[in-house]
This record gives sequence, C-alpha cells and structure tokens, in this order.
Amino acid sequence: MDTFAYALLGFFGIGYFVLGGADIGVGMLLPFLGRDRRLTIAAIAPFFLGNEVWLLATAGLLTALFPGMEGDIFGRTWGAVVLLVCGWMVRDMGLWLRGRRDGAAWRSFWDGATVAGSWAVAASWGLAIGLLMGGGAPLFAITTCGLFALHGAVFAALRLGTPGPRALAGRLAPAVLVAGVPCALGAGAGHLGRTAPPVVALAVLLVLAWLALGARRYGAALAASALAIVAVPLLAAANLPDATAADDASLTLTVAGVMVPLLVAAQAWVWWTFRGRVDGPSYL
Repeated sequence: MDTFAYALLGFFGIGYFVLGGADIGVGMLLPFLGRDRRLTIAAIAPFFLGNEVWLLATAGLLTALFPGMEGDIFGRTWGAVVLLVCGWMVRDMGLWLRGRRDGAAWRSFWDGATVAGSWAVAASWGLAIGLLMGGGAPLFAITTCGLFALHGAVFAALRLGTPGPRALAGRLAPAVLVAGVPCALGAGAGHLGRTAPPVVALAVLLVLAWLALGARRYGAALAASALAIVAVPLLAAANLPDATAADDASLTLTVAGVMVPLLVAAQAWVWWTFRGRVDGPSYL
C-alpha cells in the first residue's frame, strides 16, 4: 500500500510541475512575450485552472495519506508555503481581473500582479525544496525560476508561433543550463549521492532543449523542458522524510485510483481541443 501511495503522490506532483509549470512560466515572462498581452494570456487560458487541480490533489493526498510527513514538511517550509499561496492568489487575481475593465492603467496593474505572483510561485517552490535539501533555499530558487521560465517560453513559442517567444526561449536555455544546474548542485551539496543523478539528467535535458530550439523543433523542445522540470519534484521526493501511509489510507487510495483515469482523460481532452496555435484573445 505504501508503494502505491507514494506512486500516486508522485504522479500528481509531477503532473502539476509539467502542466502548471507552463502557465506559471508564461506569467513570469508576460512583458517579454509580445506586445498583445491578451493574446499571450490566451495561450494559457484554457489550461491554467485545470492545471491547478493537480496541485490541489497533491496537497490533499499528502494530507490524507501521510499526515505525519505533512506536518514535518510544513513545519520546515511554512514560510515558503505562505509565499506560494500568496503568489498563487495574486497571480490568479491578475489573470481574472485584468480584462474586467477598460483602461491601460488597470490592465498594467493586474498584468504586474500576474508577473509578480508567477515569480513568487516559482521562487517559493525553490525555497521550499531547497530547505528540504538541507538549507540551500536561495540557490535552488534560482534553479526553479529558470526552469519555470524556460518551460513557459517554449510553451509560448509553440502556442503563439511568433518570433519573440522563440528568441527568448533560445536565450533562456543556455542561461538556465549555466546558472540553474550549478545552483541545484550547490543546494544539495550535503547529499550529493541523491542530488547528483537528477541534476545530471537535468543538464542533459537542458542541452537537448537548447539543441531542439536551435533546430526550430519546438515540440521536441517542449518535451525536453517538460522532462527537465520533473527534476524539481524528483529532488523534493529524494529529500522527503521516511513515512508510512496512514492506517485509514485504503479508502483514499481506492477513490483516488478511480478518479485518476477520469482526470487524465479530461486533461487530455482539453489539451487536444486547444492544441493549435492561438489566433485571438480569450475570455481573460
């Protein structure tokens, strides 16, 4: 039962970073992805609410399946968790409210909220996981911010198909490789045995993303950036305290096991439906 519980928790955690990482990265880079910001936001509009479900499911499963580990994690990372929740709320307020009124000042204010909230979310993950890794929180925040930004830039390059995001993604890939990989190693320097393998894989995937961007193969670049950002939850998992599933976890696992195929099917339908390039503003 413990193996299935850990697998289910990891499945939702990885799903959040791969899917939600794209819309958070777009929010971080909003001022640099094109002059028409409403068109840029339309690239993530069909997805961001569904992507947040994966984070809610991860938190819910952690609480229900491993209450002891949950208390340990939140006790060590409470400041980063507060920043994460605040950034999440500010980011979503920016997305929802920017189009509710005409006026350049109004839109600029809420665009700023979207950008600030997105950066806060990306940095808070680095701070939280850096604390779990042994105290290298600021270093790992650099890594997570770089990975979220790269993933968002590649996603925007694919969805918008315009020169701006493509050029930005091409510049970000080597920057994240040069800055993010050493910071990840430094954050986990006290436990290199479990830190080094995911970081080496991260470096290889960033090189592949860079090469794919240079060859203008944006689908391959998105796959590489998605796999690269998986290093974040993997490093978190490598530094989690040992725990066994709660005695009453069977019902939770049964319900979650039934819901997983439905969630995956719904998510796949949304991504397939909106797989094409953006050609007009959305409801946001």
